[in-house]
Amino acid sequence: MATCPNPLPSGPSLVAFQEATKPSTTPSLPSSWTAALLLSPWGDSIAPLDHYSQLVIGSIEYESSGPAQAMRVQLYLTQDMRFFDFYFQADADGSRWYWIDSTPGGPIVNVYGPFQTTLQPPQPSFFAENGTQWGIAYPLLGSVCNHWVVSTPGSSDHGSWFAFRQGGALFRVFNLDATNPLMIPVLGSYYIANVPTFVPGPVSGATQDLRARVKHATAPAQGGYWNPMVTQEDIQRAMAAPLASAPCTLQQIQDVIPGFVPKPSGVPLPVWSKHTYIEGWTIGTDFIPYYTRVCYLWTGDASSKQQTVFIGLGVDAGQGVYLQRTDTCLNTHETDQPYYTWSSNQWLLNQCLPKIPGVGLPYPDWVSRDGGVVMGMITGNPAFGLAPGQSLNLVAAQLPRGGGELAIFWLWFTGEGDGVLFTEGNFMNPLSHNLQLIDYTLFVKDAGISQQDFSNPCGVALPGPGGAVRSVTGHAKRPGRSLR
Repeated sequence: MATCPNPLPSGPSLVAFQEATKPSTTPSLPSSWTAALLLSPWGDSIAPLDHYSQLVIGSIEYESSGPAQAMRVQLYLTQDMRFFDFYFQADADGSRWYWIDSTPGGPIVNVYGPFQTTLQPPQPSFFAENGTQWGIAYPLLGSVCNHWVVSTPGSSDHGSWFAFRQGGALFRVFNLDATNPLMIPVLGSYYIANVPTFVPGPVSGATQDLRARVKHATAPAQGGYWNPMVTQEDIQRAMAAPLASAPCTLQQIQDVIPGFVPKPSGVPLPVWSKHTYIEGWTIGTDFIPYYTRVCYLWTGDASSKQQTVFIGLGVDAGQGVYLQRTDTCLNTHETDQPYYTWSSNQWLLNQCLPKIPGVGLPYPDWVSRDGGVVMGMITGNPAFGLAPGQSLNLVAAQLPRGGGELAIFWLWFTGEGDGVLFTEGNFMNPLSHNLQLIDYTLFVKDAGISQQDFSNPCGVALPGPGGAVRSVTGHAKRPGRSLR
């Protein structure tokens, strides 16, 4: 059987790799730390904030002392150019949060609160105490990372994913649930929380002073104010009608994440080449990332095709192992799904899963066709794996699905047009698709791909009505969805 440029790994080799790279202990957090944040929101058609899809920059200062944990989170809206300051606290008396009236780097004017919440700043032993499961090791943004999953309470097939650099620093939180089931302030509220810098050590003197000050805080004049601050909608509702906020400047944002520019002008949208080859890892509704390989051939007619291989993806959600594999074979009008198992030292076809009609491969310029907008650009920041002068473009494409549901497709591409990440997040029905995010580890444009590099034992590519090729994002059907 012909294959795309690189041969597929065997099931046993991935099982061995998963076991060989597993750390001897689950991760832990230091007793005090500071971090920078890049927050990507879910799509939400009824969001309380007007610019609900804007990226959010933030910083965290955390400290733990015995049974008490506290977390100060300062957030910057990158389109509205507004600054917000919050303080979360949990101890033997319960959980509460406070609204801090301050300016970026400036003094505290007032403290409003306490307000009751179910949020819990994570203790250093959070991962050991919450049944954290090992995923696998693979690189993100130039750093080799260990990927762990904490099961959503009551779920048997998914959880929240935490990536740690192999030196131990938290690097990313990826949430599959919009309800923040782990009750982590802010980090559990947004769709993706990137943590480019994570530094163990004491909090600032200003935050130490704040800890003492909150003991004497009083509720604001509007005593009926209530907001649990658990979900993205809660946070955006607070920002839309703030008790306190302040303007911020681009320089103040760049003090947190150097090289970041919101909604830069004149940045071209990425385009796939007619022959594109991708390797990476996909996170879905399972407890392991799927090894992923994509072969894409665009001819402009009915012979166009795409084959995406997911090793680890099986027929039962939550039961994925690296001895099973599901392909999505896209032609111009539908998607076939061959399912394989590893047997007799090879991948053998087990069955043909149901076809997905109406879902075809994308056009090369699918980002533009789906209304992509460059929401932010980061240049020369080594924390994102960038060399001096190299840029990373953070693109969002929105897709209303009806019934109040809105998807945001987040697409990360380098300035040279190489793919880094693709994902889809919707606040309503976030698990309506079983493939959530792909991290590219290899992206080859103008790859040496031909018709002989595709296989589809479950169907034959036929032209759709009028020979048209349909965009995946415009015609995706559930539960299956092609992930680029």
